[in-house]
Amino acid sequence: MDEQSGYNPAAALAWKISGHICALSDGERHVGHVVRIGGRWHAYDAMHSNETGDGFRSLGTFAAVESAKRTVEQCYLQRSLLYAGAA
Repeated sequence: MDEQSGYNPAAALAWKISGHICALSDGERHVGHVVRIGGRWHAYDAMHSNETGDGFRSLGTFAAVESAKRTVEQCYLQRSLLYAGAA
């Protein structure tokens, strides 16, 4: 939580879920998503480009959707804490 603003990034996170795609939003931005392809779940950081700049940054491939979603959440929260510490 940011002490000055009272903003808590974890409290603002919400998943939109369908059968093959899950999208994470913090109320202002689409921050990440998980896509099922060929029986595996692919997690992406939607706020940063991949190395070639032609897509989202991959966070890995997972057998379980919950593991993929948790990875997206952790990526977002780590970056939020990093930016909050720099302010």
